[in-house]
Amino acid sequence: MKTATIREAQHHLTRLMKEVEAGQEIVLTRRGKGVGKLIPLVEGTEIREYDRNIWLEDLALLRKLSGGDPQGENLVVTMRREENANGSRP
Repeated sequence: MKTATIREAQHHLTRLMKEVEAGQEIVLTRRGKGVGKLIPLVEGTEIREYDRNIWLEDLALLRKLSGGDPQGENLVVTMRREENANGSRP
């Protein structure tokens, strides 16, 4: 899997997005640690404006399921992938 720094992403976003469109996943790093990921969308993924209420629901569920785990953001990523695959909220 390819990595790019935040600075590289800021300066070369167009090139990185072309790689993502071609199927490449790119981990964004800050000071050598992964902080995000650019991934291609699954065919047919619905693009929608994010609703604050949905965000608050996700946050409450995250707190409940993670038990205060600082790595809980991985849970949200998993939830989003399942939501996109199933076409509905969990």
